[in-house]
Amino acid sequence: MIHDIEEYVKYLDGIHKRTMQYMKAIPDELLEWKPSEDKFSIGDLLRHIASARLMFLGIFEHGSWTYTGHDTSNGASLEEISNYLESCQTQLTEGLLKIGNDVLSKKVLTLHGHEVSAWRILMSIPEHEIHHRGQISAYLQMNNIEPPQIFGLKIEQVKTL
Repeated sequence: MIHDIEEYVKYLDGIHKRTMQYMKAIPDELLEWKPSEDKFSIGDLLRHIASARLMFLGIFEHGSWTYTGHDTSNGASLEEISNYLESCQTQLTEGLLKIGNDVLSKKVLTLHGHEVSAWRILMSIPEHEIHHRGQISAYLQMNNIEPPQIFGLKIEQVKTL
């Protein structure tokens, strides 16, 4: 369980920073690349991560799940998407800090209408982002681009016993 919203926001900021490192590895020509027609493109995934931040915040602020989408109206270029990601992160961070620790003891509804502790939804925010960042990593590798190492080293560089 999460006990302090400020500590949680710091944790979330670290995840956001690692996602932004991925932005630097994406060439412009791959922004709308996708493995098949029925999948999200790299740009869709990044816009989706950003829009989901606002969706999650809406649960705590308004008690409703509203998704603003992941189409190019939320950013058509890497720079625009980067700005959208930053803006959504700022809104999420400021919103959670404004709500404060009181949110941690509240109940909210899931998408399926089940009541759960709000901290469970808070836990799904980083899980959601990390899931989609993993997709971006796979997409980059499918295009022969080495994704960033989230902690600076490949496993082969870690000393073995």
